[in-house]
Amino acid sequence: MAKADYYVPDDRPWFKYYPEGIPHHLDYPEVPLYQFLDDSAEKYPDKVALIFYGKEITYKELKELSDRFASALQNLGIQKGDRVAFLLPNCPQFVIGFYGTMKAGAIPVPLNPLYTGEELKYFFKDAEPRVMVVLDTFYEKVKEAEKVTPQLERIIITNIADYFSIPKRILGKLFGKIKTFKCEDSIKFKNFLNVPSRYNPVEINQKEDTAIILYTGGTTGEPKGVMLSHFNVISNTFALDKWLKKVKFESAIIVVPFFHIYAISAVFSLGVLRGIKFVLLPKFKTEETIQIIQKYKINYFPGVPAMYAAFWKYYQKKRQHSFLESLTLCGSGTTSISSYLLEKIKKMAPQSFLVEGYGLSETSPLLSIDSLSNKYKKKIGSVGIPFVDTDMRIIDPETKRELPLNQPGEIIVRGPQVFKGYWKKLEKTKEVLRNGWFHTKDIGRFDKDGMLYIEGRLDDMINVRGEKVWPREVEKVLESHPKVQEVAVIGVKDDYYGQAVKAYVVLKKDYQSSEKELVEFCKGKLAPHKVPGMVEFIESLPKSHLGKTLHYKLRKREDKK
Repeated sequence: MAKADYYVPDDRPWFKYYPEGIPHHLDYPEVPLYQFLDDSAEKYPDKVALIFYGKEITYKELKELSDRFASALQNLGIQKGDRVAFLLPNCPQFVIGFYGTMKAGAIPVPLNPLYTGEELKYFFKDAEPRVMVVLDTFYEKVKEAEKVTPQLERIIITNIADYFSIPKRILGKLFGKIKTFKCEDSIKFKNFLNVPSRYNPVEINQKEDTAIILYTGGTTGEPKGVMLSHFNVISNTFALDKWLKKVKFESAIIVVPFFHIYAISAVFSLGVLRGIKFVLLPKFKTEETIQIIQKYKINYFPGVPAMYAAFWKYYQKKRQHSFLESLTLCGSGTTSISSYLLEKIKKMAPQSFLVEGYGLSETSPLLSIDSLSNKYKKKIGSVGIPFVDTDMRIIDPETKRELPLNQPGEIIVRGPQVFKGYWKKLEKTKEVLRNGWFHTKDIGRFDKDGMLYIEGRLDDMINVRGEKVWPREVEKVLESHPKVQEVAVIGVKDDYYGQAVKAYVVLKKDYQSSEKELVEFCKGKLAPHKVPGMVEFIESLPKSHLGKTLHYKLRKREDKK
């Protein structure tokens, strides 16, 4: 068993809220990440691992398919450290290829399938993949991007229906719902797997070797490839399993995308460690997701606040009384849940624990999480307490001095889940990894109980006549107005003050308001320099694929004016 490289001091205030039986420090398995799959295949060979539109794949079958993928890669001459990129939605082909790539010693690089051909050129040039696994409908985008990647040796194509059940595949083709695309100079996924399942094991250094490269969203510049070691992901997964030991779940639905660390670590790796059943969905559709949860009596739903809001809206519209009683665990990330939505989740999933967390691609992902201790009382707006073996400080972004309780500052962390660095970006790595601490560029604060609150991004900070304004503080005030649905606050140029506070506001359906009304509402609740000088009403806010508000897009919008 491996240990974290240091110990978190035992005087940290959050330790008193740890779940019963969870030590302050853990020892972690010294194995490669794919070992979780192989172990579960040995323990539960005939247990269903994946369900995809009626098709069931057992743990034994999944292991063998991943072994075949590894063998086929090695037959191509793929070496340790080579990159294999994936342009796939959630489907069995991703899971097979993901584990098979690691077994071959190569590094999987999941990419967002919504990228255009022009956008893909950046990732292809940066990651330099030797093999690409792509859905046939995205093939033309890959061919366009391939022009900048002379090292790309093989394109493996697959159809979304390749792992449907036979009846669904036949009916889909019969009614024209399943389309196939001509893809020259490629090999079909199933043909690629037509090799013996024996591959040559590659020696893995758990802490030094990169298990996966995930690209950040590029919200403040060009995207960066986050290198996560096997130990990074294993430590986060293993600790989460211990943290949630009192929650029993035998099944999960995965609709959060596999190109995000949330799905890979906090959902899939966790479930594979426990040997549970997964139902995969390529895209979030409210009614379909609810039907799947009810049909398969799903226990674990990992989502984001926007998904839970969609569930509640559906139930209101349908006036149904049959809710999600099978759920025992609801996970949520990307942004904190409002008190209104928390109440609705409890009504929809009355048997479930709701666990919020905070993390980043660079931290595999969990840095903080709600506790299941009887002593712990959830506070609205908080994203829990620092996770196992995770030390955390709040510092002044300018002086770098540690700040007192309830004062917002930059969150810096250290822990076994903190990434190795950015792929081919040494200077960017040095910028954020300093003296053993990862500088997240997120703004947060601790309360007296050691509970963490996220106030925004350092890049989103507004400087009004030398005073710091954190957007989230203003947003929370405006969101408390009865006519307001959601808000994004940014800084805009001001000739006198340097910057001024501007709020983009989405009103609730059938409500009307005015700039004057909302500005007056903020007075008395905020210091004068924090009160918005401008309010613009907008139909919707720009969001990421996981529902996180993208403030940088609003700043770009202002720059164009």
